[in-house]
Amino acid sequence: MTLSFFRRHRKAFMVLMFLSLISIVIFGWSGQAWERIQIWLGSHPSQQKVGSIAGRPVHENELQEFGFGLRAAGEAAEWLRRALEPQATTPEARYRLDLNTWGASAWHLLAPAADREKPDRMTVMTWVALYDEAKQRGLETSPAEVEARLKALQDLGLTAGVFREIVNRTAGGQRPRLLEAMRKDMTIRTYVGWLAEDLSGVTDPELRREFARMDERIKVRLEVLKAADYLPEVKEVPEKDLREQFEKYKKFLPGEGPEGYGYRVPDRVAIEYLVVDAAAFEEAAKPKVTDAETKEYYESRKDTEFVVKPEKPAEEKGEKKDEKKDEKKEEAKPPEKKYRPFEEVSEEIRKTLVHRAAAVMATELLYANAAEIRALKTPPDLRIWADGKRVRYEALQGFKTAAQLGETKGIGSAVRGNERLASAAVQVAGLVPASKSRLAVNEISDVYTDADGNAYVFRATAIDANHQAADLNEFRDKVMADVREAKAFDLARQRGTALMDAAAAKGLEAAAKDAKLKAPVETDWFPREHTVPYRGQFLTMPSALPEVGPNRMVVTECFRMAGEGRQRTMVTLADKREVVVAELVGRKEPREAHYARMRPFLAQMVGSRVAGITLRQALEPAAIQRRMAVVLDVPEERRGPAEPLAPVEDDSL
Repeated sequence: MTLSFFRRHRKAFMVLMFLSLISIVIFGWSGQAWERIQIWLGSHPSQQKVGSIAGRPVHENELQEFGFGLRAAGEAAEWLRRALEPQATTPEARYRLDLNTWGASAWHLLAPAADREKPDRMTVMTWVALYDEAKQRGLETSPAEVEARLKALQDLGLTAGVFREIVNRTAGGQRPRLLEAMRKDMTIRTYVGWLAEDLSGVTDPELRREFARMDERIKVRLEVLKAADYLPEVKEVPEKDLREQFEKYKKFLPGEGPEGYGYRVPDRVAIEYLVVDAAAFEEAAKPKVTDAETKEYYESRKDTEFVVKPEKPAEEKGEKKDEKKDEKKEEAKPPEKKYRPFEEVSEEIRKTLVHRAAAVMATELLYANAAEIRALKTPPDLRIWADGKRVRYEALQGFKTAAQLGETKGIGSAVRGNERLASAAVQVAGLVPASKSRLAVNEISDVYTDADGNAYVFRATAIDANHQAADLNEFRDKVMADVREAKAFDLARQRGTALMDAAAAKGLEAAAKDAKLKAPVETDWFPREHTVPYRGQFLTMPSALPEVGPNRMVVTECFRMAGEGRQRTMVTLADKREVVVAELVGRKEPREAHYARMRPFLAQMVGSRVAGITLRQALEPAAIQRRMAVVLDVPEERRGPAEPLAPVEDDSL
C-alpha cells in the first residue's frame, strides 16, 4: 500500500526534493548576497563611520585593516630578524639586517603604548592619523621601496620558503596584504625618523663632551676586598646582635629591605599538579611525521641550520707575498654557500619533528584533562587522571614560596609564553587582589610546558599570605648568615681604609704586599663607557673591569679621581658586599684626529638623545589626536578592540 502510493506520486516527490535542494542553495547564497548588498549600500557594519581625522570620515573596515596590517608588519620584522640573525656574521651584515627589519618598522615604537593583540579603536585611530600626517608631509613609502627592502633581505640570505612561512604566520598567507601593511608601517617609521632628525639640533660643545666620555681613557690598579674573604675572622655572634638584626628588618620581605635584608615570610602556596611526559608519546608520534614534512623542514631552514661554514684556506708552506706588486687585485667573490646533504641530516630532522609531535600530543592530552576538571562543580581528586605512565600526579609537601617552586625539578622550568609556572602559582586570589589574580584556590591552571616538551597543570590547594615571622627562630640560620656577612663587610671596609692610608706613602702594590693581600690587578686602557647600536637606538654601557665587571659606579669614580687629580679612591659596593681600592696608573686625553672621524656618528647619537623627549611628546597619542583633530564617534561600550578582518589562506608568493 505504502510503496504503491510512492510509485504513483514519485514525480511529485522528485520535484519536491529538487525544490528543497534549490531552496538550500538559495538560502546559503542569500546570506552572502545580503552581506554584499549591505556593503554596496554602505549599511554593512564594516562600512559604518566610526569617527573622523581632520574632517575625513573613517570607517570600521579601515580601522580593522590598519590595526591588523600594522601588527602583521611588525611581527614580520621580528620573524625576519630571527630567521636571518644566524647568517649575519659580520658587523656590516648585522647593521644591514637591523636597518631592514627593526630599523624599517614603526611597530616596536607604537605597540608598547597599546595592547599588542587587540588595540582599541582610539589607539588604531591615532595610528591612522599619524599615517595621514606622514602622507601630508610627502613621506609616503612606495611599493618599489618595499620591494627594495625585500631585495636587501634576500641578499642577506632570505629565501622564498622562509618568506612564505612568515607570510603564513603573520598575514594568513596573503603576500599582497602583507606588502601593503609593510608599506604603511615603513611610512610611519620614515616619518618618525624625519621628526627625530628635525628635532635633533646639537652644538659642537655637546658633541665634544660626548666624545670625551667615549674616548678619554685611563689605566688603574684595582684591589678588591670581599666580605666573603673575611668570614673566617667572624667567630662568635652574640644573641643580642641576632635579635637586633631580626627586629630591624622583620617588616621587609626577603631582598626588599635596606641593604637587601628582609625576614618577613613571603606569600606561599601548597600545590599539586599533573605532568605529562612527552617522551611517552614518541612511538605514537613517529607515523605522523612524513618524508614530505622532513624535506620541507630542511628546505625552509637550511640557510640557518644546515649551512657548512667555509674553512679559511691555509697558506702554502714557503709561499711568499710579493710586496712590490701595485696592481689592484680583483675583489674576492663571496664563497658559494654549501649545505649539509639532506641524506646526512634527515634522521636528525625526523627526530626533531617526532619530538615536537610528541610534545603536541602531550599538551593536547593535558588540555583535554584540564577541560574535564574545570567542567566539574566540585574540585575532584587529581589522581583520577594519573595513569602512572603518561600522566603522573605530584603533590608538594607543605607551603612553598615562588623562589622555592622555581628551584623544584620539573615545574621550576615550566613556562607558558613569558610567564613562569612558579610565578603564576602565587598569584592566587587571597594572596593578590582578585582583579590581578590568575586563579582561585582549587581552580585548575592553564597548561605550562618545559624545554623537553613535558606539560603541566597545577592547582593551589591552600594559601599562606605574607606575614611577620612569629619569632627569630623561623629565620635564625638566615639571620646568622646575614649578621656574619655584615660583620665581615665591616672588616673589609676597615681594611680598605687602612690600605688607602698605607698606599698614600708607598703605593698600592707595596701596601697590598705588606697587608698580605693578593697583588693588585692592572687594567688595560679603558674609556668611561662603550656605545652599541641596537635596533635603531644607541645603548651605552660602562667598561668592564677585571674582578669588578661592568660596574658604572666604580668606572665613574675612577674617572672622577682622574679628573680631580687624585691618585687613589675607594668605592664601597654594598649590594655585592665588596670594597674596591683603585690607584691611577695613567690618563690619555681624547684624540682630536679621532674626533673628526667620529663626528657624524656622534651627531646622530647625541641628536637622537636630544630629540628623544621632544619626539616622545610629538608621538604622544593625545598630541597626535589634538594635531589631527581625531574624533571617535562610537558609544563608550564599543570603544574596545575592533576585530581584525579574517585572513584568507593563500600559499602563493
